[in-house]
Amino acid sequence: MKIINFDSEKYNFKKLISDLYDSPLEKLSKAGQEQDLGLGKDTHSSFHKTFYKKIDSGWPEFEKLYKAFVKEVIHPMFEDDIMIYQKLPNIRFHCPYEKAVYVWHSDGNKDLRHPPGEVNIILPLTECKESNTIWVESIPGLGDYQPLVMNQDQFFIGYLNSCRHGNKVNETPETRVSLDFRVVPGHAYDDSYPGRTATTKQEFKIGQYYNKMQRDIV
Repeated sequence: MKIINFDSEKYNFKKLISDLYDSPLEKLSKAGQEQDLGLGKDTHSSFHKTFYKKIDSGWPEFEKLYKAFVKEVIHPMFEDDIMIYQKLPNIRFHCPYEKAVYVWHSDGNKDLRHPPGEVNIILPLTECKESNTIWVESIPGLGDYQPLVMNQDQFFIGYLNSCRHGNKVNETPETRVSLDFRVVPGHAYDDSYPGRTATTKQEFKIGQYYNKMQRDIV
């Protein structure tokens, strides 16, 4: 598990998404909205609906930037010429006095059923610190949870398929907003894997949950 620096000016996800909400992301608040949402329902707030509605209607600027980030930043970290990646990232809103995800979990557990070949990337759009960030264990079952402290020029890459992770109640005055997605190095992709996503019931296959890219041969 690592925290990696990157060029947030070149890959300026924050500006695109701030413009969508016409607000500083740190100041977004879900006061009075649904709380204590379990897995599969923790992406149903009005903030989530705004983001996914924009994605579903076609958002070429975002899609182009996301693909460039995967191709130019993430793929070079792996030896495989083939990279399988989540079609589009998830978004999280960790508002003051709330949680972003209410269930501590590993992605490969019986409820989420993600394939064992997946590697997780968490990309903050706001500062991640103290109680508003994600807490992860270093080894499956160890329970030594530590916070992912990151600024907007960094991202986390790690194996959360077996390592448990979750949120605490955000006791800071600022909302944490982050993107997260999964990639699978080509050798670890299993087209016969039988699972489906917990929310959309997509199969974990190229053309459904995933896209595929090939490294440029020079």
